[in-house]
Amino acid sequence: MNNPIRELFRKRDGVYAIQLFANDSLTLDGFDESHLLFRMQINGLWKPKPVLFRADPFLFVKGKELYLFYELQRGFAPAQLVMIKTQDLKSWTEPVVVLKEPFHLSFPYVFEDNGEIYMIPESEANNSIRLYKANSDLTSFIFVRTLLSQEKDAGMNCNYVDSHIYKKDGMYYLFTSFMKDWKMMQELYLTDNLLDGVFQRHPSSPICISHEYGRNGGSLIDYNGKLLRVSQDCHKDYGENVSLHEVVKIDKDQYEETIFIHNLYSSNSLFPDGGHQLNVVSFKGKYIYATDYKENHWTWYHIFNSIKKRL
Repeated sequence: MNNPIRELFRKRDGVYAIQLFANDSLTLDGFDESHLLFRMQINGLWKPKPVLFRADPFLFVKGKELYLFYELQRGFAPAQLVMIKTQDLKSWTEPVVVLKEPFHLSFPYVFEDNGEIYMIPESEANNSIRLYKANSDLTSFIFVRTLLSQEKDAGMNCNYVDSHIYKKDGMYYLFTSFMKDWKMMQELYLTDNLLDGVFQRHPSSPICISHEYGRNGGSLIDYNGKLLRVSQDCHKDYGENVSLHEVVKIDKDQYEETIFIHNLYSSNSLFPDGGHQLNVVSFKGKYIYATDYKENHWTWYHIFNSIKKRL
C-alpha cells in the first residue's frame, strides 16, 4: 500500500529550463558538453513565485540576429512568452515579454510568410489556435485571427496543443493535437490562404493516435533532405523524451510518416529527467539546436497542489 506522506513529497513534478547546442554540421549526435552553447539553471524553486517553466524554445534568424522565444511561467500565473537574442552566440539580451494574454500561453512557434513574421503559440486554455503578427523588431506580437477553435466536450481532456505550420506548393499544413477519451490524436488541417482561408481537416487525419508520438515537440525539421516531425513522449509522464518521424508523403490527399529516431535524449545526463522540445536553425556557419531539459523537484507549489487535490 502506498504511503500517503511519501507520495505527497515524492519528486514527481517536472521543472523545465532551456539549453542550446552548436555544431558545425547538421547532426543529431551533438547533445553533449562539448557542443553545449548555454544552459539555463533551475533554481529559486522555494521563492514565492518560482519559475517552473522556461520551456518550448523556438529559434528564429532575422538579419544578423538569432532570436530565442520560449515559455516563461512563474507559480500559479498563466505563462507568458518571452524573447532573448544574440549577434555573436556569446552575449544575449535580457528577456523581453513579447506576448501576454489572460490565459496560459506556451509553444511560441515563429515563422515567416510572404515577408511577414508570425507566431502561432499554444492557447489551449482559450480553446483555439491563434495567429499573431510581429512588429518590426520582434518585441511584440499582435493578434491577427483565430485559425481553428472548438469547445471541449465531456470526453475531451485537452484541446488544441503545440501547433505549427508547414507550407508546400502554396498549401498551409497545420499540425496540432488534442486529447479525447485519454487518446492523444495528432491532427492535420490545410488551407491555401493563411490570412483568410478556412482550415479543412486533411483526409488522412488523425495522422497519429498515441501518447508516445501524438503530441508535437517542435516544428518540422529539414534534416539532410529528410523532413522530420518532432514528437514528445507523454505515455508515462509529461515531457519524458522526444522522437523523430520521417514525413514520407505530404500533399492535399495523403500523409505518411515512419519512425526515424525513438527517444533521442535517452541516457543523456544533460536531460536528467527528460525533455520535450527540439528546434534547429543555421546561424553564422553553425547549426544551433534549442532544447529544454526536465528535472523533478520538490517545491512548495507542487506540494500545495498535491494537498489541494486531496481535500
